[in-house]
Amino acid sequence: MDVVPDLPRWAALSAGSGVLSHLLYFIRGEHHKQVVRLAQLTFLIPTILFVALIRFGKFNIAEASLTTLTLAASYLFSLWASMLIYRAFFHRLGSIPGPPLAKLSKFWHVAQLGNYDNYKRLDRWHNEYGDFVRIGPGELSVVDPDAVEAIMGARSACTKAPWYDGGDPLVSMHQCRDRAQHDKRRRVWDRGFSMKALDAYEPKVKEFAKLLIDRIKSFGGKPLNASLWFNYYSFDVMGQLAFGRPFDMLKTGEKHFAIKLLAEGQRPIGIFSPMPWLIMLFTRIPGLGSAYQRWVSWCEEQAEKRKQMEVKDRDIMSWLLEAEPMDPDPVRDHMWLVGDSRLVIVAGSDTTAATLTHLFYHIAREPAHADKLREELEPLIQPDGSFDTKDLGNAEYLNGMINEALRLHPPVPSGLSRLTPPEGITIGETRIPGDTIVAVPLWTMGRSPKAWARPNEFIPERWYSKPELIYNKTAFAPFSVGRYGCIGKNLALIELRTVTALLITQFNVSFAPGEDGSTLLDKTEDYFTVGLGDLMLQFTLRK
Repeated sequence: MDVVPDLPRWAALSAGSGVLSHLLYFIRGEHHKQVVRLAQLTFLIPTILFVALIRFGKFNIAEASLTTLTLAASYLFSLWASMLIYRAFFHRLGSIPGPPLAKLSKFWHVAQLGNYDNYKRLDRWHNEYGDFVRIGPGELSVVDPDAVEAIMGARSACTKAPWYDGGDPLVSMHQCRDRAQHDKRRRVWDRGFSMKALDAYEPKVKEFAKLLIDRIKSFGGKPLNASLWFNYYSFDVMGQLAFGRPFDMLKTGEKHFAIKLLAEGQRPIGIFSPMPWLIMLFTRIPGLGSAYQRWVSWCEEQAEKRKQMEVKDRDIMSWLLEAEPMDPDPVRDHMWLVGDSRLVIVAGSDTTAATLTHLFYHIAREPAHADKLREELEPLIQPDGSFDTKDLGNAEYLNGMINEALRLHPPVPSGLSRLTPPEGITIGETRIPGDTIVAVPLWTMGRSPKAWARPNEFIPERWYSKPELIYNKTAFAPFSVGRYGCIGKNLALIELRTVTALLITQFNVSFAPGEDGSTLLDKTEDYFTVGLGDLMLQFTLRK
């Protein structure tokens, strides 16, 4: 086959356009929401060129193939080469240390996450490189204790990062990046979590807590998977308070398929979360994104069922269903409802179950905690065996236990990503340039010796009688902080306090034979929230 005339010159022009594409387009702004269109163009343009060469350029098939492949390869090679050279030698984050390959491409970060252990990866990198680690071409992970306020605090100028677009076209209060839209939706959610609303939810929380106690009694002290049963409890409470009916897992003792759907639907996030555009592409590819689509469809189904239901008492979804439209387009407005449905399922179930499981891991590991808890709680028991929520809110050791569990085992261990303002921010003595993605990995922050004395020890007293063990209290942010702080924090604390108080006053808690908690600690997976490893415990009824 003869060489096509002028092909070297065409290839040089194609290579030049690749460099210009990087310098004039890809290096500026955000492009993740155009990923599907860009992927389509990547295949469509060479196809059009191939056909045009044959039809109008009178090329034969071999010549058209050679020309098309050469031009496409020249363009892509020069584009990627320009990106890599810039990231390696000229990027504004070049002075910040990190894994050498991480600064070249986020693909390297994604390639490390086959075990769904992002929070542990981040922890290892911080131990190796320090408080500021470059974990991507334009991304930093920060564990300086001052970072929480600077990045997430009420006065922070940082905004939500591109990660939050990963669910597009779904949108929710949590995912919304537009501050005005977020604040508008937050006002709707606020009504569903007001003090009046919480007072109305409290009897249901207690009802399901009592049902959990009864089911644990039925085991007669035999081993049970605490991770699973705490998940049953949190899912049933969430179902009742959000969708007007529980999932009856506590009654049946069987895992509802929704738990499996949630895990499968969230799993892609565990791998692809460092690259939001990859999530968006993955979930749109038929077959590959099927588990995610089933999960979203199920969330939509729950919202639709609740919409058709008449409920006696207001629940969380009541306020969302009655709210004024978020978008004049009915389809996009519906996406808000589906997105918020998914939000309430994930935030209302995974996080509570994770905290209860890790809390009782520490109780089983160090039984002295149970004795101190009982000493505090037994005087608070009501005549009917229940507890007053306000009394539990003032129980220092109980709340110290919960805070320690949240410090060492935050439900969102890898943290929340933010985007610095154009003028940048300063944390301590470190200047972070504008338009940089930053995150505080809460699992590592909870173990920072700069924020905590004896950071790896579980010491509830640090939260009331030993404040000297806390060097920087602002480093504690398991529910996030500022305008984007968790709306369900107070409800979650009511659930945590109620279940813990009832269990600890009625049962002795211990590891099951052969259990030491290592499966929970080693097998818990990170898909934004956590997929818990098993924890086999024995709850023996106290006499």
